[in-house]
Amino acid sequence: MGAALVPRAWARKAPPPALDWPPAPAPLAARHARAFAGWGARIETQLTDVQSLVVLHRGHLAFEHYRAGLTAASLQDTQSVTKSVLALLAGQALAAGRLRGVDELVANRLPEMLRMGADERVRRLRLAHLLGMTAGWPPDQTARRDRDDDLRALVRRPFQAEPGTRFAYDNGAANLLALALARALGRPLHEHARDHLFAPLGIQRFAWRQGAHGHALGALGLSLPARAMARLGELALAQGQWRGRALLPAGFVRQATSRQNAGGPPLDLPYGYLWWVARPVRGAASARPVVMASGYGGQWIWIDAARELVVAATSRRTPESMARAQAATLIRRDLAAALDRYG
Repeated sequence: MGAALVPRAWARKAPPPALDWPPAPAPLAARHARAFAGWGARIETQLTDVQSLVVLHRGHLAFEHYRAGLTAASLQDTQSVTKSVLALLAGQALAAGRLRGVDELVANRLPEMLRMGADERVRRLRLAHLLGMTAGWPPDQTARRDRDDDLRALVRRPFQAEPGTRFAYDNGAANLLALALARALGRPLHEHARDHLFAPLGIQRFAWRQGAHGHALGALGLSLPARAMARLGELALAQGQWRGRALLPAGFVRQATSRQNAGGPPLDLPYGYLWWVARPVRGAASARPVVMASGYGGQWIWIDAARELVVAATSRRTPESMARAQAATLIRRDLAAALDRYG
């Protein structure tokens, strides 16, 4: 699927120190110890698809576990979690004035797509349609390196609906957005992400797969340590604010992590801007929804604002792992319940 987009000299360096969090106050640390007692053994013996789990609660590391061969610094393929990170980069481009707004026409950034013999509807495509998966193309969860960053192949696909009228989870729409963003930013996506998103968060290790035409993919291809996934979840929870600095506009993060349409498969949940959105936790004081970045096989960033909870999970990337959904079940059914039981 292509070489990782990391400078060779940097890739040869020893892994940097892992991301870290301040120790929890003693009462909270005791609560975490009780809530997650025995979880490591359970994951090892009963949840064999799950490769790593990082749980942040109230800004502290409550629990983490890595299967043999993995560490807190290990790069792991996040699959479609890449899409949600792409949304964060779009927010940064908006804040920097590189994009005019989510209603801007995609053709403003990629005018050559109008000369490629595509359906007339490409003229009406807006960034919001790509962000909300309502571009009008059929659902497509496949990956093909020869076409995934090929602008002609992306825009000449047959439409099934008018842009903005129907949700369809489409890798091509995210890949097209990645091309438009790179053009707007005037530099490769991985370079902007490295300097303006990852570095301020303390994320020093990542790899971003490229297509056959040399562009970073938008639908998948980003590899990160599980702790870095959790840190990105913290940023979304804080609505783009990090240590007194606005890395993203709060208004855009609220849009991205709020329902923009009814969504549909593969999660059958409402959709924001490249983030999945669920109802607020039952009985929670906060009305903010649960928000998810989801990747094939069981890769997750899970944000439960009501509980001040962020979870990152990685899993085997196989059809069997996808079908068993062990990480999702662990998060949805067991994790919050464990914290609530010892509250």
